[in-house]
Amino acid sequence: MIKEFVIRNVRDGEEEKLEKFGFVLKMLYLYHGDLDKRNMFLAVKDEEVVAVAHLMLHDTFDAEGHDEDPGFVRYLISEIKFADQDEDEAIKDALLDAMIVRAQEIKAQHPDKRIVIAQYTDTDNLPEQSYYLKRGFTVYDTIVVFKYDLSRVIPQYPLPEGVQIRPYVLDNDEARGQYHQAELASFDGVAWSMNQLAWMQGAEEMTNFCAFSGDQFLGNTSTWSIAEGHSATENVFVIPEWQQQGIARNLLCTALEYLKDQGKTIATLGTHGTNKKAIRLYTQIGYELDGFRLTLGYAVD
Repeated sequence: MIKEFVIRNVRDGEEEKLEKFGFVLKMLYLYHGDLDKRNMFLAVKDEEVVAVAHLMLHDTFDAEGHDEDPGFVRYLISEIKFADQDEDEAIKDALLDAMIVRAQEIKAQHPDKRIVIAQYTDTDNLPEQSYYLKRGFTVYDTIVVFKYDLSRVIPQYPLPEGVQIRPYVLDNDEARGQYHQAELASFDGVAWSMNQLAWMQGAEEMTNFCAFSGDQFLGNTSTWSIAEGHSATENVFVIPEWQQQGIARNLLCTALEYLKDQGKTIATLGTHGTNKKAIRLYTQIGYELDGFRLTLGYAVD
């Protein structure tokens, strides 16, 4: 059977072909410093791009301090988008095949790393889960999603003496470096890359609320727009020596008050299902369960 489409890498100057798959994808192609064009694939049919797929290095990929841990998983995040609502399974198969081959090339450059292609899916999206399970993916993680109804009264908590929380723009190398080192310390060597940090500063309505003791960077919560009336409260962390002192609670509540003042109605965040400490914090503040997402993974040999 002769294929009616071809799969190839994206080429220089093809950003306009990506725009119909979303403005963010076009901007990712143009401006994200971590994007490698060898990791982005187009499905072309009758000289028209009908689908796009790409791999991005997750923040686990270059995590520090895990080289001696054979079980540590380093993710390559995968995404496939079609121009129309109706997906063509043959094209989807071909795009996934191309990403698997590319992931195997990346694995060959890092033979000692445990590398997994990750696909996020909502738990109620059974057709999508079924597709990836048939293709050899398995469940690697469950993400718990919480929401906060911003019509509620937002609690207040005391801060340690000398600690201040304020909006902080990561618009220079020094600020991003402060943030990056604090995130590394807070998440056991796992942190956004400097390119991802710079990229996220352009996210719609993004604001970082950061805690300081003098000039010392202690922690962060970030907000950004998801939909009308709906924003995220994510990237919640406090460096280890300042944890258990109410700083994370104050960071979140400051962000929630800000979103409420902006006219938002819902704030959401997600955490790993095994993160008991984070789940307890969020539910005590007043976040309520909103659902679950699965991380389906394909181990790259």
